Amino acid sequence: MNNQIPPSDMDGGWKDIIEDFTEDFFRFYLPDLHKAIDFSKEIRFLDKELNEILCDSDNIKREADKLLEVRLLNSGAVRWILIHIEVQGNRDDSFEERMYVYNYRIFDKYRQDVVSIAVLVDRSKDFRPCRFLREQFGCSVEFTFPVIKLLDFDTEETAKSNNPFAVVTRVQLAKLHSGGDVDKRYSFRMELTKELYQKNYSKEQIFRLYRFIDYVLKLPKPKALEFKKELEAFEEERKMPYITSTERIAREEGRLQGLEQGRDLGLEQGRDLGITLGLEQGRSTGQLEEARKAVLKVLEVRFGRLPDMTQKKIVNCDDLSRLERLLQQAVLVKSLTEFGQ
Repeated sequence: MNNQIPPSDMDGGWKDIIEDFTEDFFRFYLPDLHKAIDFSKEIRFLDKELNEILCDSDNIKREADKLLEVRLLNSGAVRWILIHIEVQGNRDDSFEERMYVYNYRIFDKYRQDVVSIAVLVDRSKDFRPCRFLREQFGCSVEFTFPVIKLLDFDTEETAKSNNPFAVVTRVQLAKLHSGGDVDKRYSFRMELTKELYQKNYSKEQIFRLYRFIDYVLKLPKPKALEFKKELEAFEEERKMPYITSTERIAREEGRLQGLEQGRDLGLEQGRDLGITLGLEQGRSTGQLEEARKAVLKVLEVRFGRLPDMTQKKIVNCDDLSRLERLLQQAVLVKSLTEFGQ
């Protein structure tokens, strides 16, 4: 029996959860900044623009990052905010320099104020980079940025909050505390999943938070199957089949559209959640086409014929992790307009 824990997808998990609960991110981690942002105005996510800015930087080791355009309250100004999520488990001596380079390159392109924010999810208590300094013969550059260190959060106190990022924080800390202990990770995952039903979350919020749990607290396949059975029994007992029913619907949509071929190629191995259809295995060469087909087919089942522009953008996408997130959104969104956004 293979009990080796699969690697977590910190990149995709954090990127999705920040976009899913943007205002809650600021409210929970950065309350002062939250008060300054006008959330009644549209927030634009500029991941593609960020990729273009940094694509030629050989010395930049990128992990998970988001670039948002927000409007401030009581101001006609637009402020670009770079949210950089550091997902490495070990200290990184080049982190401060990278943050400085990110900040400068974005400012250089847009000539707008940039706020760079670091969220550190590592296990090193004394790794707290927050300042880059370069100085030579009277010429100096100093750059400082706010840091959110998850190890600073008290688990018991955080559990009292209904903010989705209280759950996110506890999930990340559970990963650190469980280490390589499969049984401990299983216990954390089940406890956190069941708690989702005890808080005042909607069905969709529960599913999105569970998706983050699935990204971060991965289990070996035998344990994942055991977990799924226990979760099904729990949902049946509470008459709340939120997660397992969504998985079944996604699998059925995939089956109706001929996605069995993708499963035969190993896509089923990738993720427990049915809507992802195991796209982790699709990271190998030759699977991009299957990933694109999966997104297109689910959208067509739900909304009928797709606009040519939508089809073109999906067909031209060559980023498997992005296609994975698009497939998840294809199942969750209420309209093609929302999917386009």
